[in-house]
Amino acid sequence: MSIYPPTPGNRAPAVMFPVSRPTTLTPTPTTLLPNTPLAPTLAQGSGSELIVSWTAPAVDITHGAATWFNLRSSPSGGGTWTTVANVTSPHLLSGLLGGTAIDVQIQSANAVGTSPWSATSTLTTGTAIPNTPAAASLAQGPGSDLTVRWAAPTVDTTHGAATAFNLRSSPSGASTWTSVSNVTSPYDLSGLAAGAAIDVQIQGANAAGTSAWSATSTLTTASGPFAPNAPSITAVAPPPDGTNTKLAVTWTAPAIDSNHSAATGYNLRYSPSGTGTWTTVSGVTSSFTITGLTGAAAIDVEVQATNTAAIPSAWSTIATGTTWGATVVPATWIAAATQVHNTSVAPNGGVNMTATAAPTAVTGAAFAWSASPLVRPTTNLIAASADGQTNGWGQYFNAPATAGTYYLWSLAQGAGGVTIGALVSSAITVS
Repeated sequence: MSIYPPTPGNRAPAVMFPVSRPTTLTPTPTTLLPNTPLAPTLAQGSGSELIVSWTAPAVDITHGAATWFNLRSSPSGGGTWTTVANVTSPHLLSGLLGGTAIDVQIQSANAVGTSPWSATSTLTTGTAIPNTPAAASLAQGPGSDLTVRWAAPTVDTTHGAATAFNLRSSPSGASTWTSVSNVTSPYDLSGLAAGAAIDVQIQGANAAGTSAWSATSTLTTASGPFAPNAPSITAVAPPPDGTNTKLAVTWTAPAIDSNHSAATGYNLRYSPSGTGTWTTVSGVTSSFTITGLTGAAAIDVEVQATNTAAIPSAWSTIATGTTWGATVVPATWIAAATQVHNTSVAPNGGVNMTATAAPTAVTGAAFAWSASPLVRPTTNLIAASADGQTNGWGQYFNAPATAGTYYLWSLAQGAGGVTIGALVSSAITVS
């Protein structure tokens, strides 16, 4: 077929061809990544579990719909994430330690991929009661005590840490329990009978409550005898026998308890005060008089209790006494053993004495009536005068105004009227 070019007046009809334009496609939501979810909401579940809730992120022109979600958790700040895939809201997050702050994040996902992780939400898990401790370990303590040791129970996803422990004990098999709260290991269980089998159990506790009691441990306490307690010295004083070379020591028997048996004997030791150069005397009884000392000397004294136990008691607390600084002896006028009340002392109307410096200077003297031969009188003293004899002192005075048994004290005095020597008579009957 021939095609002739068009000529004016002989124009061929125009042939129209369609124009091709670019086609704009509208994507469907599932062809785009999902948005990042908002931070999840956390709430306490049972025990140490957390309930995690979140909302699906919005769909927009650049983000598709989330078709599933991932969740990850970590001890707060640790960044040691544990991830759980394909979860739905709400999700029960378990396997957590009680009383622990937990960080949680959510991630949305679809067929295209995953969003970034959400912002972090944090909540501290609830505290669960502790596990039951293992049976305690028992060992002999001092006396009839038992030393109780135990380990803290493990912490797991359903049990929190024990923050305290309770202990109970009973004569074996009796189940008559005596409980002690808030104890720590090792614990000295005291007040037990000697030679008795004792059951012991341990219980863990925290803010959530208490565990069950542990299995029972049993041990028989030591049967004794046990070392005594240390005695207590009541007095260290020079006796009123006129000498300056002695100290009389008295003490009380120590108490008996579950750790200590009765004392059956005593040892005593003494030393110039502060030197610690001890001289020991064994097998003494109270009161005991230390002899061979020097005048005006301060002496430290300790006493120790003994019995058939291999080990004696500890030494008592140190008590210190000072020997007299002068010696006192009767002179030529001595009061008769019987007197008439409120009349001149028979047979001479008074008495005298000799008071010699040993080594403290004697500056005065006095006499005194007393109902006791042991307790030195400090009131109603009758001043004596020098009587012309070497170191002699004397005075005229009456027998007591009231009938009875009395003792006449002769006292040597040093500077300031301090008694530095004493001598007491035998009993004198006043009628």
